[in-house]
Order: sequence, then C-alpha cells, then structure tokens
Amino acid sequence: MKLWLNSKKVKEGDYFLVNLENEKFVNDAIKNGAKKIITELDKNYEIETIKVSDVRKYLYQFYYDKIKDLILIGITGTNGKTTTCYLIYQMLNMLGVKTAYLGTIGFYLDDEIIKLENTTPSLDILYNLLLDSKTKNCEVVVMEVSSHALKQDRVYGLLFDAIGVTNITRDHLDYHKTKKDYIESKKKIISKTRNKKICLLNKKSKYYKKFISNKNNNYIIGKDIKVNLIANKFDKTIVIVKDKIKRGFALSLVGNFNVYNFLFCYYIVKNLGFDVNELRDKFYLLKEPPGRMQKIIYKTNMIFIDYAHTPDAILNVLKTVSKLKNKGIITIFGCGGNRDKEKRTIMGKIACKYSFLVIFTNDNPRNEDEKEIMNDILRGAKGKHEVIYDRKEAIKRGVQLLKNNMILMILGKGHEDYQIIGDTKYHFSDLEVVNDIIKE
Repeated sequence: MKLWLNSKKVKEGDYFLVNLENEKFVNDAIKNGAKKIITELDKNYEIETIKVSDVRKYLYQFYYDKIKDLILIGITGTNGKTTTCYLIYQMLNMLGVKTAYLGTIGFYLDDEIIKLENTTPSLDILYNLLLDSKTKNCEVVVMEVSSHALKQDRVYGLLFDAIGVTNITRDHLDYHKTKKDYIESKKKIISKTRNKKICLLNKKSKYYKKFISNKNNNYIIGKDIKVNLIANKFDKTIVIVKDKIKRGFALSLVGNFNVYNFLFCYYIVKNLGFDVNELRDKFYLLKEPPGRMQKIIYKTNMIFIDYAHTPDAILNVLKTVSKLKNKGIITIFGCGGNRDKEKRTIMGKIACKYSFLVIFTNDNPRNEDEKEIMNDILRGAKGKHEVIYDRKEAIKRGVQLLKNNMILMILGKGHEDYQIIGDTKYHFSDLEVVNDIIKE
C-alpha cells in the first residue's frame, strides 16, 4: 500500500492525498482502487475519508520510520549535479555499499532504470522511490536536488547526511525570474542536514560563501582541499590534490569541471566514513553518466555528446576540448523554447569563440517560433556559422565535415531521447542519430 498525490499512480488499496491542486481527480483515484482519501479540505467522499492539516506532513510521517536509516546524499548546483551523483553512485557500489541514484537521467537501482519526469520528482514519487530503495536493502540514496524542488519544497521532511553545492551560474531564470531568487532557492538545502552534516563547496564558484553555515561541516575545494595539478590527456586525466597530505588520481573523465565533480564525490564518500583507499587503483573505472561528455571515436575524429545547455556549461566543455590536440572544433547546439531568452545570445557568442564552425539548430523549440529563438542566438554569433533547423540534418552535416583529427561537439540534449515541437514530444536521440549516420 502506498500514498499518492497523483491519481494516475493509484492502485488497488492505495491512499490518495487531496489538496486544492488535485481535488478534481478524487473520482479518478477512487476508480483506480483508492482505499482511503486523506484530505486537507473540509469534505467527505464516497470512501473512507481522513481529514488532516497538511497532506505532505501526513505523507512524511507515514514513511519516515520506514526510510529513516537510509544515508541520504543531496547534490545541488547549476552544472555537475548529474555527474557528481552518478560518480558517488558508482563509487559506493564499487565499495560494496548498495546505493541508488535519483536524478535527471532517472532512478537507478540494481539493474533497473526508471525514467523520471523531473530531476527531483514530486514528493509522493520521491518517498515511494526511497521506500523501494530501503525495501531492496539499499544503504545509501544519492539524489540531485533542483532549485525548483527546493523552492516548491518537493523534498519536504528529508534531511541529508551529506550535501554538495557544485556551482551557481545562470539557469532557470524563466522560472525564478531573478538570480537572487535562484540562489535563495538553492540555499534552502544547507538547512536540510543531519548527523555528520557534511557540506562540500567549490571555491571557484562565485557565490560559494553564501552556502557556508556554521551548523554544517564545510569542506571547500580550492581552500581546504587544494588542487595542485590537473593534466588532461586524450584518454585520461591526472589529478593531484592536497588536504592534509598529497593525493594523486588517474581518471578516465575528461575536463577540469569533471575533476571537480570527482573531488566532490571522493570527499563526500570519504567523510561519510567509507574506506576510499580500497579503490586506490580503480578510480579510472569511474565513468561519466549517459550524455555527459559521452565520447564516440569516428575514424581519427572525436565526437562528444553533452547536456551542456547553459552559458557556463558550454564554456567549460568547449574550453576543455580546445586543450586536446585537434585540427578544428565543430559545435552543434540550439536553445530551448519558452525558456530563459537572455542566455541565448551569450551561448551563441561562446560557441563561436571556441569553435572552427558552429551549426545552430533546434533544441526543444516547444511553442516558440524557431526563427525567433534562432535570431536571439545569432545576435551573439561572431564567427563562422551555419543554421540548419532540422537537428538530424545538422548532426549529419557536422559528421560529414569531419576530416582528420577534428572534434565534433553536439550539445544541449545529452541523454534526452526526445524533441519537443509545439505540444508534441517526438522520439529523438543525439546518440542514436550519430550512430546511424556513422553506420551509413
């Protein structure tokens, strides 16, 4: 038996939680087999009805004793959440600590992957996934915590044993409206800690001091943990850091930003008390999540598929590959419709600065005119560029232009397997398209 706010999730014997937002779906929940209605409203329904002051509090109290022993790790930030969480998920499982991952690319537990509609799902889905994790003998759940989820209190009642704030740059201003609101929403996570109250911060992030709380045990990369050396090569990255002693790591991850993602992972796992020394010769086995600097070798060229969809993310990935030996970088990207318009020009400028050629294309135009989106991007285009609205044709053009020792960057969608045009979601995967083109 489970508790749900979404009537579509209700099965025989479940409880349906009712507030003003979902009250119109009560009959649907009853048809689906709801056994009881738990409601904030002063109403009675045709099945057993229990009145409460707050359905979220009721849900939290119902689940808390069942999941309280789980070690919870929460990561927020503009960029790097998915990779950091995915690395922690891998590292702990490599140590024999059964761990689940929850975030942008889905819910990972054992060999099962469940797709999620949001980076941090609604409260009912979240608590039920935590219960599933506990039922299947997980010790740890590592999860991405988005600014939307923190502002909307979609992590109501949860406290984290360790948190990390990877960085704060421009994103989601279509929702938050101001940078201040975006930062204040992210800051909510620093009061949601318990037990060891571990908090990892990044000195390179402009706003890191805003996330320092004297109630947490703060570890600041770049201050408490000094990064002495990062050497990026074609197939590996060498890292040397110093805390109380010097430590060296050989990673298969590409890019300085991924080094910081790894260090967040390493020091969270270490400070939680797990024996990271067991993995001394195995850090090289850690992989990026799907769609995060996902590398494909094509003849003598490299193709990278990455989720970069903010100015900072595009800057980081392009600066990274520019340091690899190459005879030209071709970049393909677009900007989403019905989202922050001001970042489009900035992203167009960055892409042109670090690329031999940029092919601008569509990326979920939604209900916005694709030409208006493109005009916003092109205001920043100061270098060699082309416009191909059809994303498949744009990728095909990019692959065909590869000659010898070149790099093709396909940015914006990463792991996503859809394209939203108007109100319709079509199947579309950058990875599948690239593989099909190469086969042809």
